[in-house]
Amino acid sequence: MQIEDFKKLETDDILKLPYYHFIKVPFGRFFHKTKKLEVKPLTIGKYIEIDPYLIQIAKGDIKAMRIAAEENNFEEMPELFAKYGQPIISIIKIITSATDEDIKVMTFWDTYIIFMSILARMGQKSFKMSIITGSVVSRNQESEIIAAQQYLTQSIS
Repeated sequence: MQIEDFKKLETDDILKLPYYHFIKVPFGRFFHKTKKLEVKPLTIGKYIEIDPYLIQIAKGDIKAMRIAAEENNFEEMPELFAKYGQPIISIIKIITSATDEDIKVMTFWDTYIIFMSILARMGQKSFKMSIITGSVVSRNQESEIIAAQQYLTQSIS
């Protein structure tokens, strides 16, 4: 086994662990309490729940978000997040079980980090294999997803 293969296995194992993100929520007049939002490893069921929202985000823009995160180039991020604010918030609510009050107090960086951790979990090998298995029994094929995405984009604008 080459060292690159070993590192990849290690990365997949890390992504199987939940990611915890802490936000400060108001508690009383002068105090804040810390709330823990958990991004668990994704399952097919969770993917099916967030799929309608992922379809609303263009594939190229998701790729741009990932590339920008890898290169620490955050200049376009606020613009992309403003463009896809509602789908991103819906995905975060589904995955972390965040409430509306949690979303109101989250900063842009909170939203960004949580969404990127969700996308990272979608890139792991075990999740990809579960999606391949799920797609065998699913009614949605890539051409149908692309058509739905184009329809949503046209109907919104």
